Amino acid sequence: MNVRDWVQILASVGHLMLAVLCLVRGGRSALARPLALLCLALFGWNFATLAHHLTGAPLWNWLDAIFTALSPPLVFHLIVAFVGMRRVHQRLVQAAYVAFGAFALVSSTAFIAPWARTWIDSPAWATLFLVGWAPLLVSGLLLLVRHLIRSTDVDEKARTRTMLAAVAVGGALASTDLLAGARFAVPHLGSLGTLIGAFLLASAVFRLRLFDRDLSVNTAVYAGALAVTSIAAYAAILVLFGGNVAAVTFGTAAVTIVIIAAVRELMGSLSAHRERVARLAALGRISAQMAHDLKNPLAALLGAAQVLEGELTRAQQQEFLKLVVEQAQRIRTLVEKYERLGRVEPILSRVHINDVVERVVAAQRSIAHDGCEIRMDLARPLPECDADPDLIAGMLENLLRNAIEAMPRGGSLCVRTSTESNVSGGLVVVVSVADTGEGIEARRAERVFDDFFTTKTTGSGFGLAFVKRVALAHGGSVSLTSQPHQGTTVSVRLPVDDGASG
Repeated sequence: MNVRDWVQILASVGHLMLAVLCLVRGGRSALARPLALLCLALFGWNFATLAHHLTGAPLWNWLDAIFTALSPPLVFHLIVAFVGMRRVHQRLVQAAYVAFGAFALVSSTAFIAPWARTWIDSPAWATLFLVGWAPLLVSGLLLLVRHLIRSTDVDEKARTRTMLAAVAVGGALASTDLLAGARFAVPHLGSLGTLIGAFLLASAVFRLRLFDRDLSVNTAVYAGALAVTSIAAYAAILVLFGGNVAAVTFGTAAVTIVIIAAVRELMGSLSAHRERVARLAALGRISAQMAHDLKNPLAALLGAAQVLEGELTRAQQQEFLKLVVEQAQRIRTLVEKYERLGRVEPILSRVHINDVVERVVAAQRSIAHDGCEIRMDLARPLPECDADPDLIAGMLENLLRNAIEAMPRGGSLCVRTSTESNVSGGLVVVVSVADTGEGIEARRAERVFDDFFTTKTTGSGFGLAFVKRVALAHGGSVSLTSQPHQGTTVSVRLPVDDGASG
């Protein structure tokens, strides 16, 4: 074995370890899946190259070509997810997957077609690959540079620099293998490039919290042990059965199945634990809010009952009995409200959205901290909507509360209403809540409407997910735009005509 072989072994271990970490601890991060798949593709590429060098079996060269062809769209997908532009560049990502997927599919015909084997080994294959890979690499680097310039958060800048270095160095050095295949006089540095890329990505995951969470040492040790054990098993199979294609195929398949089973078992237990913790946090938040809402009517009810135990005139008894009935009805209304909040089933009526906005803003002004200015910019006249006023009010309360909490040192909050046409030509009412608070960086902004996702240490992740559910239940939509340290705007669009689903 030479130096290049050892580099490929180290790169294979690094990529397999990163893949396990992404699958086990990536959670709902938008980066977890593309990074895991990319690491698996690069692992397959390095290991196939190593196996081909050690055994000389041509099938490893064909596998090398397939894994190589699958890498570019995964790199671009990872970059787009990192800069928070998955929706903006969704079609471009899909086109990359289709193009390089077709390239990999054609390359896989080498297992049955002699012409494909000759094509894979020719300069034409490497040249065609480079023609597709170069624009994706340049586009990805430009997206990262743009994200670096726009970011104001120190940690995000550090993550972006690390990602930029990983893609630039890894991509450039990996391209040397293709250039050599196209008959250019350059050394084979692809494995070194993927090793450096794996080191930089691991640094981003562990030191820079790429997944917005700290990874424990135990998780890293587990992933590393699994990766080293797996590579050792693969290498042993190559050494023992290198000349027997059937035995090597069966052995590598068996080791792969064991790896998948081990990762899946750990993923299942960790996923169940995370989901249980998230649901308990949301339940605690809702329970606290419910207790707060029920405290006043229960206190009034208890006070009235205690007074009724004393000596009272008939008129006084009637007055306190009326109070008891009123508070009991208030409690029943609150219980029904929470039942409907859980199901988000709107009871529709013709609603003046401006009236709901004014009522909610008046209530929030009384509890907003000093230095927080709340303004209204309401379009008049504004058409009525078929909506549930209680659900709309609850949705607005969540939005205003989030905006106020995003401005701990004060700022300006503006609630606007307006109208616009939707894609089908219908009229919609737009309610926007804009703040000048801390803002959200692009990658997190894509996940803010997910259930249980929160950027707050004490948050439940219920607020914006509830806003989205209310909007969808009314046949509408919700969108968010934000810049770190420049503020956030959430816009809810509600159809003027009855378009609700419930």
